Amino acid sequence: MTAKIGLEDVRFHAPHGFYEEEHLMGNEFSIDVEVEASITGAAHNDDLGGTVNYATIYYLLQAEMKKPTQLLEALAYRMGNRILQQFDGVKSVRLRLRKLHPPLGGKVGAAVVEINLGGAGGGPMPPQRQMTFEDEGDFDDDFDDDFDDDGGYEGLDLSGFNLG
Repeated sequence: MTAKIGLEDVRFHAPHGFYEEEHLMGNEFSIDVEVEASITGAAHNDDLGGTVNYATIYYLLQAEMKKPTQLLEALAYRMGNRILQQFDGVKSVRLRLRKLHPPLGGKVGAAVVEINLGGAGGGPMPPQRQMTFEDEGDFDDDFDDDFDDDGGYEGLDLSGFNLG
């Protein structure tokens, strides 16, 4: 038996964004996360150990939000993958990350990235070191190697865009 377990509108203030000012001042973020997981043991035995504890999901999100990141895509992937790797019975993770009122010079409600990991169409996940919400400090995340010294993404051609 499976169930969808999740949290909606989890709010954090965190230093994510491409621009230096965003790392200094931070932004407001909202996260919706939905996990599809096996709950047979929990349903039959009324046992928290047989399901996905949404308090643990919250702490995993909180831990990832503490690590400054330039791209919402990288942050969303890291959070979703960490949840997927944390629990044995998880079949898939859908995560929607919103940067509320992004600094774009006009009125914008949110910038949004949604990811789907595991399950149908989510594809296999690369092996990751499993960590708990208590983990802090320096992390050796592979995606950091993709950024060049100027903060740009290697191999990304932005020549057709007016970024000024």
